[in-house]
Amino acid sequence: MIMTEENQKMLQAWVRGEKTSQRIVLRSQICLMAVEGSHNAIAGRLKTSRPTGLLCTKRIQGEGLTGLSEDAPLGLSPGRLDAERVKAIVEATLHTQPQNATHWSKRTMAEVQGVVIPL
Repeated sequence: MIMTEENQKMLQAWVRGEKTSQRIVLRSQICLMAVEGSHNAIAGRLKTSRPTGLLCTKRIQGEGLTGLSEDAPLGLSPGRLDAERVKAIVEATLHTQPQNATHWSKRTMAEVQGVVIPL
């Protein structure tokens, strides 16, 4: 991997920084080591995975230091409910009562509303 001297200095500063988060320190170490070594050797030495090393070097090459220092966006969760469904669940919770029970449980409400709850 080819890296500018300016980027190397910044990565070294992050590694030495007392208040740098550990995830940024790891990413910085990976990128500094990737200049001279293989991802397999880096993974073994830093006790991480080869795909993690590849991801870090890809991020710094594509987005620079900003891509390395910020976490990637996670996006919407696959089970996200739309506003109408949420409103219906809240209304049912507040204004109805299940048969043979004094209050709704998460599972009984999900069953009645047709919502899947992750385990």
